[in-house]
Amino acid sequence: MPRKSIADLAYSILEENHRPMHYRKITEEIMKIKEIKADHPHHEVNALMGVDRRFVRYQRGIWGLTKWKYREANLPYTLTSYCLRNGSIFLTSYLKPYFSWHREERVVEVIFIDGEGEEIKATVDYQQKLISGFQEWFRKRELEVNDTILIGLIDESRKRYFITAEKEIKHETEKDMADIIYQILQKEGQALSFHQIYSEVTKTELQSGSLFEKYIQEILNNDFRFVLINNKQWGLWEWLNEAEQLSLNLYSADSREKIFNTLHRCFQFLGYKVEATQEIQPSFFLARAHLAVQSYALIITGLPGNYNIDTIVSFDWLALKKLREKTNADSIILFSEKFSLPELINRASEEGVQLYELSILDYIIKEHKRIPFSLLDLRIAFSPLHHPRNNLAKLKEIRENQQQNWLLVKMVINILQKVRTKNVFMDINLLLKELELMANSHNQLKIDHALVRKIITFLNQEPFKLIEISESGNMVLVYSDNLFKEKISNIWQLILSN
Repeated sequence: MPRKSIADLAYSILEENHRPMHYRKITEEIMKIKEIKADHPHHEVNALMGVDRRFVRYQRGIWGLTKWKYREANLPYTLTSYCLRNGSIFLTSYLKPYFSWHREERVVEVIFIDGEGEEIKATVDYQQKLISGFQEWFRKRELEVNDTILIGLIDESRKRYFITAEKEIKHETEKDMADIIYQILQKEGQALSFHQIYSEVTKTELQSGSLFEKYIQEILNNDFRFVLINNKQWGLWEWLNEAEQLSLNLYSADSREKIFNTLHRCFQFLGYKVEATQEIQPSFFLARAHLAVQSYALIITGLPGNYNIDTIVSFDWLALKKLREKTNADSIILFSEKFSLPELINRASEEGVQLYELSILDYIIKEHKRIPFSLLDLRIAFSPLHHPRNNLAKLKEIRENQQQNWLLVKMVINILQKVRTKNVFMDINLLLKELELMANSHNQLKIDHALVRKIITFLNQEPFKLIEISESGNMVLVYSDNLFKEKISNIWQLILSN
């Protein structure tokens, strides 16, 4: 393999850094790899880049790659048969300001540079409103009628411009930009706005309406690695926990297959045994809750948010009915983002199908991630006896009670931790008074004395045994704070381990 020249090394360094750099910094990086035999290495590198068409000076001392100029080439021109035949483009009203230095009758020569550093000598005839000299370049780029080229300004005083074909930008964008965006987000470690991503990729301010803006937006929308968070910022899919991934998939599903696969994962996440066999319609599945005498089964299906009247007509309602008869399922649930078509609402009512908005399942998924619901709790959520909104209200009431109980446990432990630092005793009556004071000052909950006594008994017994009660009724925590947390963690690991 031939050794790289200094200019080649400078090119590689700029490509690796994805951004313009000062020639002194480029020189420092080159000298880590290769000795530069010159009295003033920085000047040598600067001079070599100055005569190499692959490089372009962005500002004083700052060099970048000529091919990067496509990021600023936001003046589009659609080619006609005349353009291709004559190798010309018309000096349209929106191109004129970029050639405003020339308003004379004479024809003036200008230089266009493409992404590979090739120079195209062209002429501008301001009076005829024509730029000519592209015939050979059009041919080499295999451009056709209706293809778009883009033009950008490099140096007006030197009459130098950048030119590229839109299809070349798209190829370059698809090939490289997705990885660059991924690296930017990974390095930042936090979500960024589109404006921030655009500026990092292009090293320029956002040019609204430019084609390059469209390409970056397409990458973010179509590459599975990127996800829009809170409709404002872009992050990485890998940053999300399972509940967040399921939530986003629910709302982004745009086909029957996608909504089916996401619903399948949701009910597995909730703890159901999911059955989908060849005998069952591919757009339905059975979610079973095995609870001995309280076992139940749900038939689950869904429609993407973009469904229409044709979707409803083609929906296999008969297969749903047969499946229910065969499996003796307790209910059939159809999920979608919203139910606005009367035809769907009426048909579902006729067939005994419950219509659940995705927002209900979204709430259940997120809450389940925080503190798991039991399959008995979820039976209430999916009961066919009541409207889905009423079922959700009952589930929220259950969750609220659970949270109040957990909060009460936390308050008991916090009080006993404070007592230990003061080296005083605490019996059940004093504890209840402290709890009442805390509840009144923070308006958190109503203290249930019987429940507090149950909590104390629970924490005093194995396997937890976090509290010791003396014969006189005084209570103390028997573990230090760090060991207290470790004890609970170890118990849960023991319970959950095989």
